[in-house]
Amino acid sequence: MHLSICEALPLSADEAFHLLRDAMPELVPFLHDVDSIEVIERVEQGEQVRILNLWRGSMARVPAPARPFVTPELLSWHDHAVWTTSRRQARFRLEPLVGARIFTCEGTTTLVEGGATGAQLRLEVDLEIHPDRVPGVPRMLARKLRGPIEHTIAGQVRPNLENLAGSIRAWARAR
Repeated sequence: MHLSICEALPLSADEAFHLLRDAMPELVPFLHDVDSIEVIERVEQGEQVRILNLWRGSMARVPAPARPFVTPELLSWHDHAVWTTSRRQARFRLEPLVGARIFTCEGTTTLVEGGATGAQLRLEVDLEIHPDRVPGVPRMLARKLRGPIEHTIAGQVRPNLENLAGSIRAWARAR
């Protein structure tokens, strides 16, 4: 599934870029489904910065039928990002913390100057779900759950992406 998000921010494109690249963990109190973001590695190479963040999602909104199969590790992922300063853009790849490759997700985050109103956050995301790869779930059950899981995830991914912009707006109000 491809998702495209464009949201206005009350910061300049440079301020928003540096917040997302250099201080992402500061957004955690404003993110609804995230318990923590930990910077694991940061390597600066000229105008590019390679960052590996560990995101830990919250169990609070897992649908009841899925709870027996969902662990905190299944809601945790590595965010591999290459930030390019001159373009105010990151190319990212998300990798599940557990080795099951239960989803593939790649995309770009771009901050564009929006004039007097501030910046625009543009997210382009390609996401594919693989419920048959969840450890401990029988294949037949995975096939049966695929539709409800994809429906649930599709209904949550877009609001979660929009929540990133909302968390930036809340962070800006709180400072």
